[in-house]
Amino acid sequence: MDEENDHDYAVNVVSEDSDTDFEDPIIPLRRRVLRVYVQNSTNPSAQQSRTSQASVRSSAARLLPSNTDHDYLSSTASSSSASSLFMNAVFEEDDDNQSNTSSLLTINSAPGTLETDNTNPQSSSSEDSNAIEIEVASGSNETNHEIGDGNESEAVVVDNNDDVLTSPQPKKRKRLSTEKTTHTTPKVNENSPDNDDDGLTCSICFDVWEMSGEHRLASLKCGHLFGDSCIRRWLNESARQTGTRACPQCKTKAHPKEIRYIYAKRLRAVDRSEEHRMRDELGVERNRTQSLKSELSALKMSYTHVAQKLKRAEAESDRMRLLLQNGGGSNTYLAGGSRKSLQTYKLFLERNVEISREPGSRVMVYAHLQSSMIVSQKSSNGLFPGYGLRFIDTPTFKPSTFLHASSKLIRDISLSVNQQLLAVTSMEVRTKLFDVRNRQASATFTSADKPIWSCSLDRNREYFLYLGTQHGSTCVFDIRFPDVMINEYKAEADSSPVINVASIAPSSQFPFGGFLVCKLTSLWFYEYSSSIREKTPCRLNVDGPFTSLKVDVAQNTVLVTTRSRLCNHEERYILGKIDKIDGSVIFSISITFYGSKFTNVMTRSSQIAVQSNTLIAAYLQDTKMLTLFDVKQEQRLQSLPVQDVVYDTCPIYTNDRIYLAALTDSKYRIYHLTTST
Repeated sequence: MDEENDHDYAVNVVSEDSDTDFEDPIIPLRRRVLRVYVQNSTNPSAQQSRTSQASVRSSAARLLPSNTDHDYLSSTASSSSASSLFMNAVFEEDDDNQSNTSSLLTINSAPGTLETDNTNPQSSSSEDSNAIEIEVASGSNETNHEIGDGNESEAVVVDNNDDVLTSPQPKKRKRLSTEKTTHTTPKVNENSPDNDDDGLTCSICFDVWEMSGEHRLASLKCGHLFGDSCIRRWLNESARQTGTRACPQCKTKAHPKEIRYIYAKRLRAVDRSEEHRMRDELGVERNRTQSLKSELSALKMSYTHVAQKLKRAEAESDRMRLLLQNGGGSNTYLAGGSRKSLQTYKLFLERNVEISREPGSRVMVYAHLQSSMIVSQKSSNGLFPGYGLRFIDTPTFKPSTFLHASSKLIRDISLSVNQQLLAVTSMEVRTKLFDVRNRQASATFTSADKPIWSCSLDRNREYFLYLGTQHGSTCVFDIRFPDVMINEYKAEADSSPVINVASIAPSSQFPFGGFLVCKLTSLWFYEYSSSIREKTPCRLNVDGPFTSLKVDVAQNTVLVTTRSRLCNHEERYILGKIDKIDGSVIFSISITFYGSKFTNVMTRSSQIAVQSNTLIAAYLQDTKMLTLFDVKQEQRLQSLPVQDVVYDTCPIYTNDRIYLAALTDSKYRIYHLTTST
């Protein structure tokens, strides 16, 4: 073969040390003796070319790691300029091979290009040039693999005499550095649209969602998002392997029927957890501050009551001292020479009327302008099953008209100021408003799929209707527009059902009035401001659980009934007024009576106004007694045995008499209140 016309080189690499393996494609090889044979051929045959390429691939398989791209080596070995090129070939000292003349062989960045440069062998065999490397650039020209610690290419010495590539003989042999190249994570451009895929990929297959097709965006009942095909396949495999279907993220039980499609082109969730946490803490601190203010106001009010009682006690002590000095009797009080006597009240049963053979009576109300008492009961007509209202004529106390109201048990009823409208709630999601004059339903109000427990027609704003729901919210309606809810109020700290709602008339303390909301566990007052829609809620300083709330409009007093619990082992009947001290609304307690030690059912107590005094009628469930309390004397006056549970009581005022009606499950009792000196 003609060496002068040599343009093609076939480079064969043979490893003589197979004990040393690659630690990493970038780490230099150590302790390897390589011999490179350069074969010149002006017109190599196809067989020689295939033999050369096979030898190259065989050598590469022994030298390079297992994850090296062999397709790239094959393509490089078949290049037109060179038969094969190799990465990280390191030549160490060989004492047997010496050469006088050599040429410098380097590899450019473009694959398959070799350049030679005649140079002095001594220049390449200095003390620092004991390691020679060959660099190969990738075929895509995108990534350049560098060898060694530096970035510059090393040199290879080619012997022109025997066509053998050998390393020059150095004076000293130095070991190459074995320090591993530090791999650093490349910085990701957060503003790049390629990396901005948060909220756009399925958490199962990590592929982007689609707006249609099999991989469209879908969610489970728990709220996590997936591709439709992925989550269906996941649920089926989960049922097959574990027997249960669950969300892959939160492990909540799921079913393919619960999959819902989401119509959104792009989703991105903003993390506001810290803001929400701070808002919650702020709400807690506000509630705590309001509670402390109410407690302080209640303590001030208690101090005022104690001071007044102390003054009365001192005055009573002075009168008693004066009485003893004058030798007076024990039944007279000397006050300017006048004689005062105490009045006592008693109840006598007059009527016991059965209104229905089937139980179902719960609430009652007295309409003095209509001369009727309205009582809830179960319908006795088989054609119209359910519950309704029975009108009872007060002069004779005989049942009269029946008005069918609902298919469920009636929970609460309320009359308007003119007693022409009657609101009825029955644990349904709607409330009916009846006209008392013609006994017809005039409107229906719905509370957005929330069962209604209580109702109240505002006595000051004649068109306002309040509805208390089972979920703790109070809905406000205008009876002229039944389909529109004006507002909905819900206390953040309590979501228990609203058992009673009552309006409060305007006064010097509350110029625009307000309304009371009694829940199972708390008592709230909403004060009106100059704007009708703006109301300021305030939790009152009375602890529950509560069973009833009643307001006496004439005396402006409030009576609340609480059940027995761990801290209060007896049922309580608390009488007081809504007051304001230092800008804080409080419940000013006048007196508290104690009753039953256990309460199995919710019953209602009532106030009876007599002259300048107030009586409280309540039913004691443990002793089965209808009890009468005197507020002025602060004592129990009378107890009457009643075997059936009295669910509600109601005072009836006629021209010359005062009655008390007591409602049981299917009967109502009429008691006459008498006075004795």
